[in-house]
Amino acid sequence: MSVLRKNIVALSVLQGANYILPLITLPYLVRVLGPENFGRIAFAQAFIQYFVVAVNYSFDLSATRAVALAKDNPVELSRLFSSVMTIKIVIALLGFMLMAALVAIFPVFEHDWVLYCLMYLTVVGNVLFPVWLYQGLGHMRHITAFTIMARSLMVIAIFVFVTNSADYAIAAGLLSAGMLMAGLIALVFIPRLVKIRLCWPGFSRLMQDFLAGRHIFVAMMGGSVYNSSNIFILGLVASPAVVGYFAAADKLIKAVQGIIQPVSQAVYPHIATLIARSRDEALTFIGKLLRIIGGGMLGVSIALFLLAAPISEVLFGGKFDQSIHLIELMALVPFLIGLNNVFGAQFLVQFDLGRLLSFSIILPALVHVAVLYFIANNWGASGVALLMIFTETFVLGIRIIGLQGENKQMLWHVLLARTPQTKNV
Repeated sequence: MSVLRKNIVALSVLQGANYILPLITLPYLVRVLGPENFGRIAFAQAFIQYFVVAVNYSFDLSATRAVALAKDNPVELSRLFSSVMTIKIVIALLGFMLMAALVAIFPVFEHDWVLYCLMYLTVVGNVLFPVWLYQGLGHMRHITAFTIMARSLMVIAIFVFVTNSADYAIAAGLLSAGMLMAGLIALVFIPRLVKIRLCWPGFSRLMQDFLAGRHIFVAMMGGSVYNSSNIFILGLVASPAVVGYFAAADKLIKAVQGIIQPVSQAVYPHIATLIARSRDEALTFIGKLLRIIGGGMLGVSIALFLLAAPISEVLFGGKFDQSIHLIELMALVPFLIGLNNVFGAQFLVQFDLGRLLSFSIILPALVHVAVLYFIANNWGASGVALLMIFTETFVLGIRIIGLQGENKQMLWHVLLARTPQTKNV
C-alpha cells in the first residue's frame, strides 16, 4: 500500500473515531445537561475557538508543507520545529492574558470564569500537539493513535464524572483535556520518529516563519470569525436554551462535513510533492479530488435534509425538537464546505494564491459579521442558519471568479480535467 493510501486509511480511522465517540457522548451530554447548560458549554467553546485559531495560526498548512520539503534535512527541521513551537507558545500566553481580561471585565463572562479557564486547556493542547509535524512527515497513523487513545479516556471520564446538569464545568474540562493529553503523548513520541534538537531559531527566523503564513492565517481567522461567531453572537441575544438547540444542529453539521478531513489532510502534502514534479499532474489530481469530494458531499447533504427528524430524535432526544428545522436549513453546508476545501487548501494554498485565498474569506466574513447581530436578534437561530448558507456560497463564488481572472487555463484544467499549457502564477 502506498504512503498516501496508508495516510488516508489512518486518517479515515481517526475520522471514524471522531464520529463514534461524539455519537456516544453527545446524546448523553445533551440529555444530562439539558439545552441550557449544553448551550453554556457551546457558548464557551465558540469563545475559546478564537484563541485556538490564533495559536494554530497557519501552521497546519504552511508548516506542514515546510516539513514535507525539509524532512530529509535534520538541521532545517529542528529550526522549523523550534520556531513554530516558540511562536505558538507566545501566542497562547498572550491569548490567555486577553481571555482573563475579557472574563474579568464583561458580565456575560464573569459568572462562568471557571468554565472558560477549563476550556482554555483546548488551546494548550493545540500548542503541544504538533499535528503539522506528523502530517508533514507522513506519520498520520500516530496522529490517529494518540487522538483516539486520549479521547477514549475522556469519554469514559465523562460517563463517570458528569451525572447531572450542574456538572457542565466538569464536562467542559474533560472535553478540553482530550486534546491536552494527546498533545503530551505526541511530544514525548517525537524522538522515536525523527531527530530534532531544540534550539533558539533567532528573531529573524521567527519573523520569517510567522510572515510566511500570514495570508493563510487571515483566511483561517476569517473562516473562524464567521463560524464561531454564529454561536457567540446568538448567545448574546438569545437564551442559553436556544443556543443549545442551534449548537446541537451545528455540531452535527460540523461532524458530517468532517468526512472530508482524512482525504484533505492526507492529500495536502502529496499535492505539494506533485507540484514540485509537474504542475499539470497536480492540477489533474485536484480535478479528480474535486469531483470525488463534491459528489460525495452532495449526497451527504441530501441525506441530512431528508433524515433530519430521525437523526435529531436518535442523537438529541425529544427536548431538542427545535433542532430539526435547523438541521434542514444547514443541510447544504457540508456540500459547500467540501467544494471550498478543494478550491482553498488544495488549490489556492498549494499554488501560492494567498491574496485570493485571503480575499475570498475576509470579504464574506466581514459581510457575515456585519449583519450577524441584526439577523440573530430579529430571526434567531433560523436566520443564522440561512446566513451560513449565504456566506459559504459567497466564498465559493469569489474563489471561482477569482481563479477565472487569475489563470483561466488552470481553473478549467481542474473543472474539466483538461491539460492546458499553464502559466506561472
